[in-house]
Amino acid sequence: MAGALTTKPPPLRNHIAMNKELEVKYWTKHLGVSREALQRAVDKVGNSAAAVRKELGKTEDGQSRETQRNYDDVKAGEDEA
Repeated sequence: MAGALTTKPPPLRNHIAMNKELEVKYWTKHLGVSREALQRAVDKVGNSAAAVRKELGKTEDGQSRETQRNYDDVKAGEDEA
């Protein structure tokens, strides 16, 4: 298998490793927050991705909970029409 020894494993998606720059880049982009905001959340609730999402008010796909509620309200209105 060519390149198998040189490829890096993908970052864990259930933990946030603030000491790994590629993971920090992934999580800041995915959650739409700054490195500082991500660090504050990790410092407060630990490195569990679920706990950090909850602290930041984000859903699993990175949307804010408010955006998700608005989307759900619109979809519910479409179903009733």
